[in-house]
Amino acid sequence: MARKLRKDHSEDKQMTATDAKKLFAAVDQIAKFVSQDSGFPLHSQVKRRVITPDDLEKSARAKLSKPEYEDRFARSEMTMKKFGLLPRNFELKDFLVKAERKDIAAYYDDETKSISMLNTIPFEEQEAVLAHELTHALQDQNYDLHNWMKPAENSGDMSVARRAVVEGQATIVYMDYFLGRYGRSVEDTPSIVYRMEDPSVKFAVDSELMHSAPIILRESGTFPYREGLSFEAELLQAGGKKLAFPEVYAHPPRSTHEVMQPRAYLNRERTTSVAIPDAQLVLGKEYELYDSGSIGELDVKALIWQLSTRTLAEDLSKNWRGGTYAAFRKKANNVATTSDLKLVYVSRWDSEESAQRFAKFYEAAVARRYQTATSAPALQCTSSVCPVSASVISTEEGPVTINVWKDNTVLVSESFDQQTAAKLVNATHDIAQNQMPGLVPQEELGMRFYQLPTFRALQQRIGAKILLHQFTYQTH
Repeated sequence: MARKLRKDHSEDKQMTATDAKKLFAAVDQIAKFVSQDSGFPLHSQVKRRVITPDDLEKSARAKLSKPEYEDRFARSEMTMKKFGLLPRNFELKDFLVKAERKDIAAYYDDETKSISMLNTIPFEEQEAVLAHELTHALQDQNYDLHNWMKPAENSGDMSVARRAVVEGQATIVYMDYFLGRYGRSVEDTPSIVYRMEDPSVKFAVDSELMHSAPIILRESGTFPYREGLSFEAELLQAGGKKLAFPEVYAHPPRSTHEVMQPRAYLNRERTTSVAIPDAQLVLGKEYELYDSGSIGELDVKALIWQLSTRTLAEDLSKNWRGGTYAAFRKKANNVATTSDLKLVYVSRWDSEESAQRFAKFYEAAVARRYQTATSAPALQCTSSVCPVSASVISTEEGPVTINVWKDNTVLVSESFDQQTAAKLVNATHDIAQNQMPGLVPQEELGMRFYQLPTFRALQQRIGAKILLHQFTYQTH
């Protein structure tokens, strides 16, 4: 109620002509600092402009109207609801188009190669945020961000990991800009990054919009800023500016797992690819693939947090070692609700204990995702190799089967009848044993919206809130 009743005065005052002149001059000065701090050469003067909140909103809404995003948007939203990452009645599009335009102080556009600064933000706050945004300008001049951020087709997880690098570096430079007044930097004062985990700082992004958001949107929105900052800070300590800035462009992280667990990146740990069966080989022509992708560590963390507790989410998600899903529909049917979808999901864990814990969580969470959920007898295993444990839960959308195998994989089938589910489970296990070919989708589900202009606009607002809060935090 306080959030709703609090009057917003952020747009009552506009920047004076004198402040605008000072801000334009500051761009060149701060760009030189950014170049020196990051090691990225400044090849040309950065274009700049001052805009109004109305200009910002008009630009954002123009991007929303592009039709090429509609089908992809609908499929991703429906799959998220099937998993429980989004509540069944959640209107994602309505959520994303709600503008909080007051939160953005400045932003860099890699299409126009220019930086835009809001005329309602005080000069002192603009100056600080410019260090962050001008880092993007120099990254772009040296590595062509538009192309570097899209390494290959069907590499959504890798693209998100790269975005964390881009935002993490910019936040390091932003903090160095403050610390430079005291002759310090993040590199020689690493404790300041760990202090950002303090609850008073970590949960600063608490607008009415974000307070009501599902965990996956909160986590994916803040991911490149908070996790990117921690990732870059670890690289700074391990190999200095050379490793944390230029070298990471030559050898970028490959997944959100490597960003969230920097030691996995530094040690070049390999995550096992997890495949799913080709529907044509197992289901015949009755079904067709509706959506597929990977379930990464960030997805798992958000799912457990959404349906259980944050403590379990942070503890168990660290043990994730791979995950893939596929959603199917009958060819004759349109997908109007989650009941029209059938799902198969396989995840891999670092130990049998972790696999059993995740299976236990998933089984308990079914009751929170469906209106009716009752235990049912599982089919007797007639194969020579059987799962370590198996459970079946009946729901209004069909049975949910959960199997744990000796190789630390958890296989889930939702809404298929038990006979069909058994075929899928056995085929998926055969793929893991290299006994039949399979598909290995790479794009991470929770990160799917990074390609949508609507989500990028939301993410910019979240990032702006984090930066402005750090400004207040560090100046006090």
